[in-house]
Amino acid sequence: RSADKPHTYYRHLATLQRVYPAFDDTLNAVKSYSTKNMIGYKVDATQLQSTLPANVIQSNVKFHRICWNFPCTAIGRGQDGQNSAMEENKDLVRKFMANALQFLDEECGEVHITHKTKPPYNQWDMEKVAMEEINNNGNELGFEYKGRLVFDKCNLPPYVPRKALDKKSFPCHDACVYVFGFQRKSSESTIPINEKVDFDQDVTRSLDSSISAIIPVTTKLIETVRNKHLTLAMYQRELKSNGKNRRPMASSDGNPKKGKMQRKRK
Repeated sequence: RSADKPHTYYRHLATLQRVYPAFDDTLNAVKSYSTKNMIGYKVDATQLQSTLPANVIQSNVKFHRICWNFPCTAIGRGQDGQNSAMEENKDLVRKFMANALQFLDEECGEVHITHKTKPPYNQWDMEKVAMEEINNNGNELGFEYKGRLVFDKCNLPPYVPRKALDKKSFPCHDACVYVFGFQRKSSESTIPINEKVDFDQDVTRSLDSSISAIIPVTTKLIETVRNKHLTLAMYQRELKSNGKNRRPMASSDGNPKKGKMQRKRK
């Protein structure tokens, strides 16, 4: 809801300011979006009921979206996400999902988890792991995995992903947003369902905004994008090669001169 947008952090404010030099700038940017934005520190994703800001709990607010980018256990010195902590990270996701469910609007609420997909992160089995504890508890509300979207941080300027307790960033070109929601269809669903459109027939047709705001990543779409990238790379190489071959022409006195060298008259 526009009136209630909690932004939560696992660490104390002093720790965040010490580890991330630009944290105050980020905090001011969040506050500038709305006077209603609430900031919560020391919030445990596996114990939301007891660690979220008191005014959030007391208001009994239900959210349309609960988002967590690049979840990982709190390991220092930028060592988060390692193979040795994989099972611990999986358990973190399971408990977070089970905790988040109670704060979702049952008409249109969704959980969005953004994470990398290259090894070893593809071994997390995010689609399966995120639902395990919910399913073990009976899943009476009919919650399910909806699909995933390509995560493009260029759509979120000036967002920069950071490591746990380390100011360093990391590449996220392989990241996806995993979307989970209720089985009932909603007009506010992030991933619309349109069974009448065959997106594999014509990629350019997929780009028609009248069809859908979401473009499915199909084999043909990947091939088209790849060919565009190859064409652009060839064009850039040609420009670079032509630039090297162009040298300033010398004048009769040996100094560079624009245009053609003029022959002296006798």
